Amino acid sequence: MSRRTHIYIVCSPRPRMGKTLAVRLLTEFYRSNGRPVLAFDITPDQTLLAYLPRFAVAANIADTRGQMALFDQLIVSDEKPKIIDLGTGAFDAFFDILKQIAFLEEARRRNVEPVLLFAVNPDQTSIKAYRMLVQSFVDITIIPVLNEAFVRGFHYRDNFPPQRAVAVPLQVPLLSQSLRTIVDTPPFSFSEFRRRISNDVPEHLEGEMHSWLKRTFLQFRELELRLLLEGLQTAMDEQAHY
Repeated sequence: MSRRTHIYIVCSPRPRMGKTLAVRLLTEFYRSNGRPVLAFDITPDQTLLAYLPRFAVAANIADTRGQMALFDQLIVSDEKPKIIDLGTGAFDAFFDILKQIAFLEEARRRNVEPVLLFAVNPDQTSIKAYRMLVQSFVDITIIPVLNEAFVRGFHYRDNFPPQRAVAVPLQVPLLSQSLRTIVDTPPFSFSEFRRRISNDVPEHLEGEMHSWLKRTFLQFRELELRLLLEGLQTAMDEQAHY
């Protein structure tokens, strides 16, 4: 039985909510484990490419040609995770396209599973967008992502409730300002730091960085395990019906 190919769509209707950082972390989580991964940058400034030039590509959904080029790559069941940095300006258009081309139905037939990572914010725009996604895509896993740099102490559950057991919220821990400045300067690489081939982090900050990455990557491992177990259970249930 082949494993599902996961597509992680990191999104928010609000700008500057740490989406690109979440995409970088998830991409480098797979890199750190020596696994193939590909990220897609659907943002105007394409900042992601400056951090991950070998593992990220620019994508465009403003025209039919760009849409076809993107979705033709996403629908491939090759067990290679795909991670999308969905810019705020493309938020509505992207999800309209998903519905128009019945992408989720085709993905399911090909053993491809999209997962939404929604960067939460306590404003009404974000609350309404989250509700829209939950109502419009009832079969897709939508996971709230709390970046403590923006929503520390925010009680999100009333407005961003996880809609299924596998959708345990992810938390991006708060970084000190010194480390945040380093992390935000291209071409800083988390995986190269872990492999000790980067000199960007001063020795006195290495412990904080290792602890921060360990906490973040552990959440990704747990998410991947939950998705794997859910996929196995679904496959077993489907076989039981034959």
